[in-house]
Amino acid sequence: MTFHSIERLGPPFASLSELGFVIPVEGEVALRNEERKILFYLQADAMLEVESVGTFRIQSGDIVVVPCRCAQHTRIMQRGQSAKVHVLKVVFTIPPLADPGAREDGLSADANPESDLEVFIRHHLQQFRHLPGAQTAAVREILRALRREAEELLPGSRHRVRALAINLVVHVARMVHAQRPPTHAGAMVPAWLVNQVKEYLLRNYARPLKLGEIAWHVHKSEEHVARIFRKLTGQTIFEYLRMVRLERAKTLLIDSDKTLTEIARLSGFSSLSLFSRTFTHNVGRSATDYRRDRAQGVHWDPPNASG
Repeated sequence: MTFHSIERLGPPFASLSELGFVIPVEGEVALRNEERKILFYLQADAMLEVESVGTFRIQSGDIVVVPCRCAQHTRIMQRGQSAKVHVLKVVFTIPPLADPGAREDGLSADANPESDLEVFIRHHLQQFRHLPGAQTAAVREILRALRREAEELLPGSRHRVRALAINLVVHVARMVHAQRPPTHAGAMVPAWLVNQVKEYLLRNYARPLKLGEIAWHVHKSEEHVARIFRKLTGQTIFEYLRMVRLERAKTLLIDSDKTLTEIARLSGFSSLSLFSRTFTHNVGRSATDYRRDRAQGVHWDPPNASG
């Protein structure tokens, strides 16, 4: 199923698509990949086998870089587990490498990754990579913005999506090559402190949270954490948490048959009534209407076109 898809973004991007598929209980989803792409798993717990590369457990929050032509097999972990996979796929117009283990050493000597986006992608993302749990707060903010653009289709949406896609590519390239900054309290500059808070919220949004607990996690006072977070983001901590919970609810509304009560609980809302009021106020329509509208916009693809 294709929930959202935006094409004609201009080279080196072919398309961005939010996709879902179900793995047969006794089988697998197999495809022959002919695209150079990056996969952002929004919901998953499955085994991914890639020809000549290996087998990986894929979970929600993972990122996979696929620069090569290869056979992919997606299987459920074990009987009784969820067979649903929900992924955002970024596809490039750059031809994929023929061999899963090949490197693009043939780039011309004067090719500059900092001045040419295609060269940047070929230079930094030239090998298959599985990045477990790599969807940081910054990446998820970009993914939320992409979904919002795909839903609202305001003037300039395609230009905005292209800019966001470039931002995603840069984030992934930096994850592949850069090390995380030190996490001890003495090295926490304000921006890093905010990132620590966001990461904590992304891991714990489904349960009740208090400011004291969040501040304790980053070893700072409640007042200091609240002030720095608002100064750097323009939001309070709990405004950001509400946004995270609403995006999780949207994902569940799109690709699950769970009741609104279950979705409210899994998204971290204390009651259905609170969830309903918050969703309608912030999204501009009820959760039921949102689910119906997204279902009407779903496109079904052949099984070998998924992922």
